[in-house]
Amino acid sequence: MKRWLRIAGIILAAAILLLAAGATYLATALPRIAVVPLTVTATPALVSRGDYLFNHVSACVSCHSTRDATRFSGPVVAGSEGGGGDAFDRAAGIPGIIYGRNLTPAALAAWSDGELCRAISSGVDRDGRALFPFMPYQNYARAAPSDIAAIISYLRTLAPIAREVPERRLSFPMNLIVNLIPKQAQPPAEAPAAGAPGYAAYLVNLAACLHCHSQDHHGAIPAGREFAGGRAFPVPGGTVRSANLTPDPSSGLGAWTRERFIAAFAAFRAGAAAGTVSAGAFNTPMPWTAYAGMSDADLGAIYDYLHALPAVANPVVKFTPAP
Repeated sequence: MKRWLRIAGIILAAAILLLAAGATYLATALPRIAVVPLTVTATPALVSRGDYLFNHVSACVSCHSTRDATRFSGPVVAGSEGGGGDAFDRAAGIPGIIYGRNLTPAALAAWSDGELCRAISSGVDRDGRALFPFMPYQNYARAAPSDIAAIISYLRTLAPIAREVPERRLSFPMNLIVNLIPKQAQPPAEAPAAGAPGYAAYLVNLAACLHCHSQDHHGAIPAGREFAGGRAFPVPGGTVRSANLTPDPSSGLGAWTRERFIAAFAAFRAGAAAGTVSAGAFNTPMPWTAYAGMSDADLGAIYDYLHALPAVANPVVKFTPAP
């Protein structure tokens, strides 16, 4: 009997050692993503493109700035652009708590262009730590190098904001699993030209529409439910759920015309539709005011892409007030 207990003890100790070694490996040796050898030469055209992507198409500004939760869609507070955003916690489906980082030169001055490129497109920061994929770097991995360079060139022009953003805190085991997620980006050689095949899909990817407009089940979207909406987001007055973007005639965009789709965004230009929201009333994290800055042509291309998707019947309860 003692012999079997001794053997069991040895096996248990070996298992503990293996688990400890595995955890140490995950925590210290991964991710292994090389820094991209990149030096960006800024030009007015490149900075302008970066402005368009950062503030409108990808709406990076919405997660990396202070937003006014008292107004509809939470427009960015003037003067806070890129200085760090809100906290995202378990209420938003995060296993822990993360923060929109400060992207102004006050925080990124020591970062090389290659390190920024790796963070944006492969999800690994300057210190080699994996970013939590609430930041949709897996989408930006499919962005053309010229567009990543454009965003980097624009970040360098932001007004420095000396704001310390708290470090994230991920729960076990996600604090280890997160290191398995980053992959070396394999971007296309160049972005499709406007109107060319693949251009609309390229825009939808950069805008990360799928990221918010699909229900997430432990990091995966159920097959056939892409763009069908229903993902829950906490807002001050309760819980809001993303819309069904498929062309289903009753629960999606099937009854929407191209003109109506564009007009829905255009209404937020110059903040016209971002009025004050009373306490407990419906609000949304959808950054209408950011996406409203996209051109009509690009919004129309996104509409065409969404209308070509398979229709998915998925009635969404848009808003549930807090108890």
